[in-house]
Amino acid sequence: MSEIENKYLYPDEATPVLKHYSEFDSVYVGLLPFFKLDKEHCDTNSSKKVISLEEARKKDEIFEKIENYSNMTIYSSNDCYPTEEEISQNGKKVLWNEIIQSSKLNDYKELNKALMTSIGAFKKKLERQDLLKILNQYSDKNNIWHPTEGTFDFFTKSSIFELLTLIGIDEVVVEDEFYENKETIDLTKSTKSDFCEKIDFKDYYIYDKNKSILFAISWDYFFYFIAINEKVFSRKIIETHFEGFWADEKCSHLWTWEEGEIDRLLNSENEKKLVATTYKNNGGVSTNKKKSNKNNLWSKLKNLWS
Repeated sequence: MSEIENKYLYPDEATPVLKHYSEFDSVYVGLLPFFKLDKEHCDTNSSKKVISLEEARKKDEIFEKIENYSNMTIYSSNDCYPTEEEISQNGKKVLWNEIIQSSKLNDYKELNKALMTSIGAFKKKLERQDLLKILNQYSDKNNIWHPTEGTFDFFTKSSIFELLTLIGIDEVVVEDEFYENKETIDLTKSTKSDFCEKIDFKDYYIYDKNKSILFAISWDYFFYFIAINEKVFSRKIIETHFEGFWADEKCSHLWTWEEGEIDRLLNSENEKKLVATTYKNNGGVSTNKKKSNKNNLWSKLKNLWS
């Protein structure tokens, strides 16, 4: 039975996307675009902003029960972030590649890490404030707004509509995040504007009735997956309508990170403490001088990482 019928429309984090979408021929990692738009000054060009505990308490009484810790960071929606109507009327799409070529960011991975850091999506050890600083400086200077995470934006929805109607797809099924609501949209009776309005903020899955294409996004992320049947949708036509890259056999939801990078960063402090403790327990003998001690340390490290 297909993944769609089983409601597994989005892969587990570490599962290769080609393996998860095995009923399709290829999977494209699409990137939510940035955009330019003249608007009143905001503290941040992101859809999220950092607020104080006092501000949070004014927004929601649940924060009354939370103590004020020095290392606590609270993120809230940016009230002056442009609406979809403003974006559709006056916004101009900006590609990730344009930002990479014009700033000191090296690639999609660094740009995605900067975006994820901007909304507080990472643990402290994974944050890249240095990359976010580069992105913010470029965004502020060029009046560029960051995409909103975890939702299909206006430009992406427009491209989806253009692609589907170009190929001659008559209907698509749209499902929300928790598979609680399913709607069929008749594209022959819809304009691009109608289609964009019908796709809600939490509508994470869009696919045609013949399952020749699937669009899937998840919360807190600035990318999405396009799984295709190449007999219906060529790679070239996907590349024409969306910015991104094709998944290889190893590519997973965690494509931003090198293999082992997350574990290394999260456990770096614990590893240092473990090495120091082992050295002390060995009477000050360095672990690289005793094979048995080195193997013992490695066993402890493996237990720590598992």
